[in-house]
Amino acid sequence: MGNRNRRFLRNRLALLLLLPVFFFVSCSDDDGVGPVDNPGIPEIEQRVHTLINQHRVDLGLAPLTLRDVITIQARNHSRNMADGTVPFSHDGFTDRVDAISSQIPISGAAENVATISGYSDPARIAVDRWIKSAGHKANLEGDYDLTGIGVAQSATGGYYLTQMFAKSR
Repeated sequence: MGNRNRRFLRNRLALLLLLPVFFFVSCSDDDGVGPVDNPGIPEIEQRVHTLINQHRVDLGLAPLTLRDVITIQARNHSRNMADGTVPFSHDGFTDRVDAISSQIPISGAAENVATISGYSDPARIAVDRWIKSAGHKANLEGDYDLTGIGVAQSATGGYYLTQMFAKSR
């Protein structure tokens, strides 16, 4: 077999091996945990999780585990704040905790919210502000092992972030 035929077969084999990877990446979707309107939102949510866990580990605390049921509640709250259904607040916190505890056994919960506009790294700004606020810092450093993070963007471009914390039983 000549070099030309070998090159053709090698290129064809490489294309066949890469095609499934391309298909998987191009068709991949969000993790299925509630709808996400902005394609950059999952990256912001993941960055908040990473930054919070880095902070906790730096203090000798255990990292928080993301749970879908908590993320759904956090995303819904952020979306409701972003679209004006509820004010920027903790309104409905008890209902969110009840929805979570109906699906997983928890013994406690807390919540941090933030609204960020005009910054290229809303996750970093939110986490830095939470760390500088005594109440928010107490939540993110609290005796929790589970978390869910939801981010939504308003029509004017501002981000609304909700991080919920829970202690499993």
